[in-house]
Amino acid sequence: MGDKKDSQMPGIGTTRDDVYLEKNRISGIELADEKDERIEKTKKFDKKPIIILSSIAAALLIGILVVTQFVFKKPAVYAPSSANQNAPFDGIRREENLASANEHINRGKESYSRGYHSDAIAEFNEVIESDAPDKDKAIALTYLGMISDDKGEYDKAVDFLTRAQTYDRNNPDIYKNLSLAYRHKKDFDKALESAEKSASLREDDTDAKILMGNIYFETGKYDEAVAAYRGVLDKTPDNPRVLYNMGSALMQKGDEFAAVEYFKKAGAADRIGEVAHKAYSRLGVIYIERKAFDEAEKYLKNAVSIRPGDALNRYNLGIAYLRQKKTAEAMEELSKAESMGENNAALLENIGEAYFSVKNYDRSLEVYGKIKNANERNVRILSRIAEIYYQKGELDSAYDAYRKITVIEPTTENARVAYLNMGNILDDAQRFDEAIETYQKALAISPKDVSAYYNLGISYKHAGKPELAITAWKKAAELDPNDTNPSMAIADYYYERGFFDLAEAEYRRIVGRWPGIQEPHFKIGTMYYKRGNYDYAQSAYDKVIEIDPNSDLARKAMINKAILISKTGTGEENLEKSMNLIRKALLVKPDDAEALFALGVIYMKKEMYDNAMDTFFQVVKSAGDNKLVADAYNNIGKCYFKQRQYKKALQAFTRGIEEDPGSEELRMNRKAASQAYEAELSRD
Repeated sequence: MGDKKDSQMPGIGTTRDDVYLEKNRISGIELADEKDERIEKTKKFDKKPIIILSSIAAALLIGILVVTQFVFKKPAVYAPSSANQNAPFDGIRREENLASANEHINRGKESYSRGYHSDAIAEFNEVIESDAPDKDKAIALTYLGMISDDKGEYDKAVDFLTRAQTYDRNNPDIYKNLSLAYRHKKDFDKALESAEKSASLREDDTDAKILMGNIYFETGKYDEAVAAYRGVLDKTPDNPRVLYNMGSALMQKGDEFAAVEYFKKAGAADRIGEVAHKAYSRLGVIYIERKAFDEAEKYLKNAVSIRPGDALNRYNLGIAYLRQKKTAEAMEELSKAESMGENNAALLENIGEAYFSVKNYDRSLEVYGKIKNANERNVRILSRIAEIYYQKGELDSAYDAYRKITVIEPTTENARVAYLNMGNILDDAQRFDEAIETYQKALAISPKDVSAYYNLGISYKHAGKPELAITAWKKAAELDPNDTNPSMAIADYYYERGFFDLAEAEYRRIVGRWPGIQEPHFKIGTMYYKRGNYDYAQSAYDKVIEIDPNSDLARKAMINKAILISKTGTGEENLEKSMNLIRKALLVKPDDAEALFALGVIYMKKEMYDNAMDTFFQVVKSAGDNKLVADAYNNIGKCYFKQRQYKKALQAFTRGIEEDPGSEELRMNRKAASQAYEAELSRD
């Protein structure tokens, strides 16, 4: 089509395919001074997890914009503690060798089994103080040791059991219980010695060997633990406790695949007991971590069926559902977990994060509110509540939560971070003077706070105090010479105000120190374009692409370079180079409406109108921007007009006006198409 106006179509000669860069749809060059001030607010990521996160979103040739968002934790599987999770099962405490015909012993055993420890102690002391046989006194002392062990009085337990040995040195149950008492005391050497003695007195006693394996496990000797468990499994291959313990030991050794098979065997062997419950719980967590969420769901359902009131498994099942996008099922399980675990603050916090992850902010706030009610001065929970309110858009409530932190801890690091977030909220609300005052409070706590100086500069800029803004950014750069953000803020300010010489000097200084950063090269390319130095602009875009060809900025640089090439020459070779660059950009982001639009423009320059229209129709399907869709219809109409299909051109221009009713160009083009169509009808 070229730069020549079509005498039959007033206005069409000045449409998007001819002045594409100036019209700013792809390049964005002329919007550099018109960008949305709210998005422009550059918030720096602070080291504390309760501060907002700034992620760079560079709009094509508009400049480097910063989108403000809050950090939140991805909901994860939950276990109360690794020690509790990995703890092996002990063997069943048997008392075959503690049988007696003594009536006091039997009454004491009955009271002990019912939990009446005082009565049991009285009966056993009666035996010790009598002239009963030595074996009966040994049995009575053993039970007194067991009662003390149950009560956590381990030294007393060891004393009773050691005395029991003096009356009977061949009873394996005495040594087994002594081993347990030593183990509970963390005296693992003596615990192992006593367990080995018990095993030597009764070779078929697997419980003593299980105890030996557990002592090895607790002392981190996992190879020895595996060997001990394997010895038991050789004799009792379907022992669910040992199967589970073997799985736990193998997990500690890093052999997860073998461990999984043992957990499955343990669950199958126990079926509906505590071992099965724990095995299925472990399997559910393992499969979530493997991202095999359907398998995780299966095993966690098994665990829940055994113990329906277990809040932990309900929560983990909810996470498995969430990862499969089964939101309704997930919400049901999380709600049950919340009800069952209402006294477990750590679990409630995870549930709150899960609600947050699906943007159910009200439920998330409700859960965090329960945690806060237990401790109104918990600043970490207050900060999380503030973040949720911010994400929900309730800035006043977010501000109030942060303010409470500054009241509870007025001069701490938590207060500093709260003041930073309060400043950000005030800046968002365009209360710039108050934001400045709040950032200064953060600086009063920490005078070398780079984040506070950086955000202070942003608020000074918004308040129309550029000199103070630049001073604040220079101070931030001085405090942290390795942080590029303050230097970029200064350069961007000069760029936005059209002080290109100053901006270029700053960008050059930045790339001189940090040559691998794309943004300043991208901006330099923009400024060269504005000055009409197209070759230099293309070189700058080449540098952006060279640094990281797969980045979003590289994609935008490819599009801009393609348009510059097509603008500076309409020869076949130039147009082919442009098309190749657009194709590369589409490899980075397939179905990108901006790249497709640029490709359509190049097809038009090559007079490949059918290809151009197909491409513009793809833009219509993929674009979320009404003006871009309107521009696509505008160019579709021009293609039809070039092919003298005036009725279709008229329809395309009409669709464009529906998308952008204020476009004067579309109205002019529709009028030209209408006149051409009427002339065609009159000729017929």
